[in-house]
Amino acid sequence: MNFESTYKENYPKLFRIASKMVNDEDVASDIVQEIFVCFFVKLQKGDAILHPQSWLARAVINKCIDCVKRNERETPLNALIEPESEDKSFETKQNTIILKQAIAVLKPMEMKIIMLYSEGYSYKEIAQITEINFSSIGKTLSRTLQKLKLILKRMNYEMY
Repeated sequence: MNFESTYKENYPKLFRIASKMVNDEDVASDIVQEIFVCFFVKLQKGDAILHPQSWLARAVINKCIDCVKRNERETPLNALIEPESEDKSFETKQNTIILKQAIAVLKPMEMKIIMLYSEGYSYKEIAQITEINFSSIGKTLSRTLQKLKLILKRMNYEMY
């Protein structure tokens, strides 16, 4: 297994996941780098990692969940707002903020599934990363999306 090629193939996707989860690109970069250092050390020690992509994604998501939990009480509402961007409309920015608030209400496993699905991971990859039975992924994802829809309705918000 070549560390460099694994890094190049997986870093962008892992960084996007971490950025979505922690809402801070610097923190996301630190998390992904820390996971790759851990991955490198494991490889150097000769530890067998059968599915590196799944291992890396699971490690990044778990680290992000820990980070979010640690900062949960300290994060003001306006910290959910993404950096100002002129090419995003006010409505798009509002939708992003509301969706992030709704996702933050989900359980950690539900958040994992939503993040992986939004990044284009296959059901098989999601099953490997989350360690949920492959045959349950579709139903679990469907229930999570329904729950997200209910959360948005409770927030008096419907996305079209």
